[in-house]
Amino acid sequence: MDVAFLVDASGSVGATNFEKQKEFIKAVASTLDLRSGLARAGSLVYSDTATVQQSFKNCNGTSSVMEAVDHIPYYGRTTRIDRALSLANTELFSITGGVRSYVANTLVLLTDGRQTPAPDSISMERAVKPLKDKKVARIALGIGNQISPAELRRVVDGQDDIVTVDSFDDLYSSSYVVSKKLCARAGENCRSRKGYCHNKILRVFAFGLGLYLGLALIHPI
Repeated sequence: MDVAFLVDASGSVGATNFEKQKEFIKAVASTLDLRSGLARAGSLVYSDTATVQQSFKNCNGTSSVMEAVDHIPYYGRTTRIDRALSLANTELFSITGGVRSYVANTLVLLTDGRQTPAPDSISMERAVKPLKDKKVARIALGIGNQISPAELRRVVDGQDDIVTVDSFDDLYSSSYVVSKKLCARAGENCRSRKGYCHNKILRVFAFGLGLYLGLALIHPI
């Protein structure tokens, strides 16, 4: 399984919430079989422009993914989802990006808003078509009340591919849902890995819940 995360670095996100996106990605990545190389993760960041942070060919296990995510820069400008999708197609899900055509390919788009109108922007349908042609599955994660459900629907294949949360504070809990969706995608290509994937998700989030409860005992909410 090759998974790409498209990270929203627009001005509406803010520096603090941008860090919460990083924690979400690391939580989801922790459930993937990165250590063995059966799963790989890539990432790009977008605002008024889009930039690849880590390609699939540069993914060398869990630590390389975590380090790349930690160094994703925050831009704080507009929201060009079209540029993120176009770059994902040409620089991640491509020979250049090192994608493997024989495994499940999925991207996870994070956004707290909607496409910024611009003279050179393209429609979501046009931006996503090359990815659809390559059979890249798309999961859209909308954060907050400024998203456009109709726009997210044009990015994905079905309503089940859309996950929404009320705020950035809810991102960690949504990582469980997203991980299960990725696990299901992997299961479509390799049923023998599905049990591993499910068990890994449970272990990671049980550990995360334990940390949360421990902190709550020390610092009651």
